[in-house]
Parts: sequence; structure tokens; C-alpha cells
Amino acid sequence: MTGNRRLAKRYAKALGELAHERGVIEQVQEDLSRVVAAIRSDARVRFAVENKQVPGHVKQDLLLKLAGDQAVDLTKQFLHLVVQKRREEHLPVMLDEFIAYADRARGIVEVEVRSATPLGGEEAHRLQESLAAFTGKQVRLTNVVEPRILGGVVARIGDLVVDGSVARRLEGLKQTLQQTRLQNVG
Repeated sequence: MTGNRRLAKRYAKALGELAHERGVIEQVQEDLSRVVAAIRSDARVRFAVENKQVPGHVKQDLLLKLAGDQAVDLTKQFLHLVVQKRREEHLPVMLDEFIAYADRARGIVEVEVRSATPLGGEEAHRLQESLAAFTGKQVRLTNVVEPRILGGVVARIGDLVVDGSVARRLEGLKQTLQQTRLQNVG
């Protein structure tokens, strides 16, 4: 894990704990999402936020404006702290880490499913239900198309990888045949 990711994770965890305690996780996520969407999509905003020559009060005003009048106090306080500590260029990664924290608090697990072709709606729904039963959590499914797996799926749930691909089964069959050949020769 890089230093930036660790830093972002610390800030996101602290924010997440406070947001959870105050019951404003959804609002904080929406507020920060608006800010980060502007940073990611507008080169001028990104330049102003990342440029060390831009005074902190200007950055703070910009970030608060991006968060909007409807932003909860915790979001405003967080943005103030981030600018004060000169960490504003890490806001996009902080948001990613905050969303991961918020998902864990909500009992949602992110599952990346690799398949040879895009999953159909019904197929994705059945897989999502199976994975929810397996994990005991609500599942957010992301489908990545990877033709080299030939068929089946490979699901990544955090650090756990469940490989149900045709390519993996063929590799297993190949190894079994090789071992059988060696045993028959010996």
C-alpha cells in the first residue's frame, strides 16, 4: 500500500467513524462525491486544488462551494481540516477509501467478476444472489470482460478469489493427465 493510500485510509476511517456515529454517512458520501467529481472532471478545478501556489483559503472556499450549501457540517469541517493539513490533492483517494469504509459499515461487499463475455441481467442477478448467500452480505457486482478465461467466472471478494473459469478447469485437467501419464510410465 502506498503512502498516499495509507494517508487517505487514515483520514477516511476517521471521517467514517464520525459520520457513522452522527448518522450522516450517506450525506457525507454525497457531499464528497460532488467535490471529487468536479476535481476529476474539470482540469481548472484540479489545477487549483493541486497547485501549492494557490492559497489555502482560496482552496477551502472552492471546495466548500463544490460541496454545496446542502453539505452537512461534518463534510465542511473535514474539508477545512484537509486544506489546513495541506492534503487536498489526496481527496479523490480519500473518497474511494471513505466509500469502502461506508460499504463495510452498511454490510456491502464489492465483488469483481471476470467473465469471457458480459453477464446478462438475469445471469448477473443470480450470481449476485449466490454471492450474497456465500458472503452473508449485500453484494455490489462489477463485471469485467476477460476473453482468455474462455467461460465460467472468476470472482474476487476482497482477497479471496473463487475461480470457476473454464481455463482453470482445463489447466486442472491438463495437470491430472500429466500426472496420470507419469504414473503409468513409472
